[in-house]
Amino acid sequence: MSKKSEKKNQIAPAAAEEKETTPVAQPAKAVQLTPIIQPIAFVPYSTQDQPLYMFDDEEEVEAVEEEIEEEVVVAPKKKVSCAAIFLSIFSLIIVGIYVAANWVIPEYLGLVDGQSGLAIIMDLIETMEFTNFVNLAIAIVPVMAVLTLIASLIRIMRKGACVFAQITTFIGLVAVIAALLLALINGEVEIGYGLYAVAALSLINVLIAYLAKRD
Repeated sequence: MSKKSEKKNQIAPAAAEEKETTPVAQPAKAVQLTPIIQPIAFVPYSTQDQPLYMFDDEEEVEAVEEEIEEEVVVAPKKKVSCAAIFLSIFSLIIVGIYVAANWVIPEYLGLVDGQSGLAIIMDLIETMEFTNFVNLAIAIVPVMAVLTLIASLIRIMRKGACVFAQITTFIGLVAVIAALLLALINGEVEIGYGLYAVAALSLINVLIAYLAKRD
């Protein structure tokens, strides 16, 4: 009996071990583990040539900052155009002569026959008679002066005079010269100092507009 009991005791643990070490069936597909996400720091606008601030010494950091400041290009400040300023001033003077001669010493500032430029323009608008070419040419000059003034103020931050100002100054000069020539040819029209002053200012405007250096 003792031998049989020993055999039974030996078989029982072996069976228990077989039950405990039963292998698990392999999965049908490959199992993917949860990925590990590791944050990476990206420095924006960095290049390989850009120095990194990884210095412990303050003097080295200050030296690098000074080098970077020296490399920074400062944008040049825009200057006001002298040509545009002078064109605006002389155009205002032309308009001023047309208006001021209506009240201040019209016998000297008057353009023709002691009349101011403003009076000539108002008379031309009221009568709507464009047969008097002297008055018609005189009326064109202040219009071109006002357009030159506007164009110069718009382009005052750019060097030189714009093409539009060149055109308006040239037309104004041609108009005042035509008025002078027609008045001289007529002989009956008395030319005032105001017309000569307007002709001189128109010539100066043309010289400034065409001789000033542009961008």
